[in-house]
Amino acid sequence: MIDYEAFYATNTRSAERSLIRELLKVSRTGKAMISFAGGFPDPATFPVAELKEVTQDVLATGAALALQYGPTEGDPNLRDELVKWMAKDGITTRRDNILVTTSSQQALDLVGKVFLDPGDVVVVELPSYLGGLQAFRAYGAEMVGVIQDDDGIDTNLLADALLRLRRQRRRPKFLYAVPDFQNPSGITWTRQRRERLLVLAREFECLVVEDNPYRELRFSGTAPPPIFALDGEARTIYLSTFSKTLAPGLRIGWIAGPEPVIAQCVTVKQAMDLCSPSFTQAIAAALLRRGDLLRRLPDTVTLYGRKREVMLEALEREMPAGVTWTRPEGGLFLWVRLPDGMDTGAMLREAVEEGVMYVPGQPFHADGGGRNAMRLNFSYPSESEIRDGIARLARLVTRHLPAPVHTIHRRGTSVSD
Repeated sequence: MIDYEAFYATNTRSAERSLIRELLKVSRTGKAMISFAGGFPDPATFPVAELKEVTQDVLATGAALALQYGPTEGDPNLRDELVKWMAKDGITTRRDNILVTTSSQQALDLVGKVFLDPGDVVVVELPSYLGGLQAFRAYGAEMVGVIQDDDGIDTNLLADALLRLRRQRRRPKFLYAVPDFQNPSGITWTRQRRERLLVLAREFECLVVEDNPYRELRFSGTAPPPIFALDGEARTIYLSTFSKTLAPGLRIGWIAGPEPVIAQCVTVKQAMDLCSPSFTQAIAAALLRRGDLLRRLPDTVTLYGRKREVMLEALEREMPAGVTWTRPEGGLFLWVRLPDGMDTGAMLREAVEEGVMYVPGQPFHADGGGRNAMRLNFSYPSESEIRDGIARLARLVTRHLPAPVHTIHRRGTSVSD
């Protein structure tokens, strides 16, 4: 029998499968499963009627281009629409500063491939987006985690971490941030934290990678400007996607940044897939040009905001003492912390047997912590499933509590609890 593993590259042998993608297989088995695990949009938000109309129009008037190979940089019409799309958030850029990617996960992979050599340092939040950690580890990067609180990354601790690295004569290639409704915690960085991050990036001479897929999904509060919009030095590389606001099946993401960086990403992407699908880019460009996505967003925000409230109410009602959670102003997720000593990874198999799924907290922590935490998604399950699923989850948590359960529980929360 052939030992195929002996032929694999070193990076391939050390690669780990995405826990979230593996969990999603369980959710598709047909079991009566309530899943809080994935970051799926609610299918009710998909613009099916508009997609039918636009697709027919694209095929009727532009099939020769839409069904052909396209430029690696992306459809020029879509890139022009992306310039307008980002302008609403105070971002001033041009077509040549944008590269269309096959989802934002490819954008993360491109960033890793362009910037990272084995042993390079990337500074990340604790917790941080699992897909980002996975992409950067694939290129041998060492992640240095900095704790966040309810206002974003703790910039005092960030300054300390950067100073320690400087004393070790190590300079991070970049600081990776998800500042709006962060995945997994749901928190949003304040403007002050964003500005301080840029000051530190300049002082310690590193780049910033801003991953911002959820910005349009705000239910309450005031939106601080993107880090990219605050950056007067072109030090920030901006990643985003329409997977959470339009439809993930289109696989439309993009990178915005300095032209030299975009040019290098284009070179690397050519070896990956030549170009992202011309057909879905043409469809997305048409939807943006017609204003369909912007017109539908308020209904999507209302739907998700209501589901968030249902989940928060269920957590207040069902969870025992000692359990805390975030109260996100938008996005798709919230973050639950159990008492110290509990292990959500060890509890997961039992949760699946109870018919409910979540993502354990440990994979989101570059330092191996977070074992007593879990990420819950509220966008995909129905309101009745949210209520039922939280009740199942609370029963499981109660069984595993290390101390007697009390009837009065804390209603406040902090990411850093």
